[in-house]
Amino acid sequence: MRTDILDYYDFYRSALGEAAAAFIGERLTEAWGDCKGCRIGGFGFANPYLSLFPEAERRLALAPGAQGVIRWPASGPNAAALVGERSWPLPDASLDRLLVIHGLEESPDPRRLMREAWRVLTDDGRLIVVVPHRRGLWSIIESTPFAAGRPYLKGQLFRLLRDAMFGVDSGHFNAGLYFPPINRAIVLRSARAWERAGARVWPGLSGVLMVESAKDMLAPAGLVRSARERGARPAIAAPRPAGAPSNSTRDKRPG
Repeated sequence: MRTDILDYYDFYRSALGEAAAAFIGERLTEAWGDCKGCRIGGFGFANPYLSLFPEAERRLALAPGAQGVIRWPASGPNAAALVGERSWPLPDASLDRLLVIHGLEESPDPRRLMREAWRVLTDDGRLIVVVPHRRGLWSIIESTPFAAGRPYLKGQLFRLLRDAMFGVDSGHFNAGLYFPPINRAIVLRSARAWERAGARVWPGLSGVLMVESAKDMLAPAGLVRSARERGARPAIAAPRPAGAPSNSTRDKRPG
């Protein structure tokens, strides 16, 4: 069972969610710059992070069907859609960059999900996966969406990516969210100091792991089926009023 879209929506509107998004976002822009002219996709709940790349040629927010979807962005044409866990309605090699956040830890088949990510990336495409760290407080204290699903250790995440034909090495590894997941002003005011100290003093206790990897073009033939073989169809997400959340079974506004 996936976390409901409204839980993500409410979390990222809170002061704690804004702080978490800011620190993770800094690592993403350090890795990818402004991505001018790139085609970027995000799977899971990547909306707050896709907004960091306004210079991209195209941005797509792909939400797993069991989670629900929010119209995104708030202004302009809708670029968000519900998709299947194992079959995204995108052509092969259609994305230059892919961000998976709040997408892997609750997947019923993580290896197959990563294979689908491999399929939609271009030959020189880049993937960043952000997951809760098993040793960090954010996967233990159930006050944020990062405590949902299956947390990872660094070695587990690297093995999963290699099995799905992604090349990874220590140079593409990062971590973040060392401050405790407590929505209190006194904690949030000192969050940046926590981040600096944590990276130096207790780097193995971060709240999230972030791994950037490249598509490995030596994948055996037949490992991943093409979009044509799977009969993929274009995704259609009905436009909704700006900012109004919904999911596949019901509509309701956050309280």
